[in-house]
Amino acid sequence: MRTERIAAVLLAAGTSSRFGKEDKLMADLRGKPVVQHVLETVASMAFGELIAVTRPLGQAPVIHRKLERRGYTILVNEQPEEGISSSIVRAVEHVMPIRRIRGILICLADMPEVPQTHYNRLCMAAIDIRSVVASTDGFSSSPPAFIGRKHFGELLTLRGDQGARALLSHGVQIETHGNLLRDIDTPEDLMAWQPATDGPD
Repeated sequence: MRTERIAAVLLAAGTSSRFGKEDKLMADLRGKPVVQHVLETVASMAFGELIAVTRPLGQAPVIHRKLERRGYTILVNEQPEEGISSSIVRAVEHVMPIRRIRGILICLADMPEVPQTHYNRLCMAAIDIRSVVASTDGFSSSPPAFIGRKHFGELLTLRGDQGARALLSHGVQIETHGNLLRDIDTPEDLMAWQPATDGPD
């Protein structure tokens, strides 16, 4: 499916509870915040809509500014503790009236290493509004993932932190290297992505 018929939905409302006091999306990764890696990659593609679900402005002012500069429509999740499903529901409610949009591509703001080529492969594998296309490391299904408009009603019923995993498990699976699908939950995860530094001689 052409990206012009797809709304990219960037989920960036997580509470970073496992990361400690710091906001993991604002943590430095190779010279820029974690979230910036993802939002720039997604914004560089010709999606019909760019949507981001994030925390209120007072909790994430820098993220809001970066999203606005790249042309995202910002949806605020006032209750991120309800889990990823609450963000998906907000995005679907926003997209449903936009009839030219045939599906959404769910992208996670804490997955900084997913390349544009993989997002493209997911979109190309989507045939029509019935399509569900998930990423996989060969073992489990995960975002990034395309979900066609036919399934929007089902997405509106999601609850909790499992997101759309059950739906994704029955879709087309696009395999890529497992490292590219790792998300950042802890400081140790972040360190694993940092470039190696030379030790003392």
